Amino acid sequence: MTEKPPGKIYRVLKERPLFLFQYVRTYWLFQRTRAVIALARILGIYPKSIEIGRRARVQRVRCLRAEQPRARISLGDYGIIYEHAKIEAYAGGKIQIGPCAVIGDARIYCRSSIRIGSRFLSSWNVMIQDYDPHPIDPVLRAKQVEAMCGRGPALTGWEFPSKAIDIGDDVWLGANVTILKGVRIGNGCLVAAGSVVLEGDYPASSILAGNPAKVVKSL
Repeated sequence: MTEKPPGKIYRVLKERPLFLFQYVRTYWLFQRTRAVIALARILGIYPKSIEIGRRARVQRVRCLRAEQPRARISLGDYGIIYEHAKIEAYAGGKIQIGPCAVIGDARIYCRSSIRIGSRFLSSWNVMIQDYDPHPIDPVLRAKQVEAMCGRGPALTGWEFPSKAIDIGDDVWLGANVTILKGVRIGNGCLVAAGSVVLEGDYPASSILAGNPAKVVKSL
């Protein structure tokens, strides 16, 4: 008879005993956030613009922010959002994340549309942004910065240039990857650490690397 392999807790205690504290903290964060969101929904104060799928887990309530009244965020079933992630939609932006996505220390900012497929995996210090936050024109940018510092009126007549981002299923983004507006990445791609992906179509089952990123290999 084949012996049953030891459980995860047993292996952690035997091989990496000090990691047990980390696992306990991780579990506690997930459960606390779930309880806070459940209570907020009962009280009717949790925004309807944020949808969290069945058995999805989020470590911090602040990880998900959708500007009222038009922005939307949808997290698929079984997804995992760790505590340092920031997923924010502004104006009429819509963020859709497929099932079984694992998002670590990532920043996802949207004013148009960001779609992320199933089984997405992000490493540390990843940024995905579908708009330009500041004007290229130095005169306009100076006015914007002065307004931010309280030294002038709000900048008018300038919209945040944006283009939708589409990331397919089974995509893995390595550490320090940046995805900018207008990017479309096919299913099964791997984006190497430190890459900056600019507007364009990238075929399925490719390895992207570099700044700007290019297809360096087909899987």
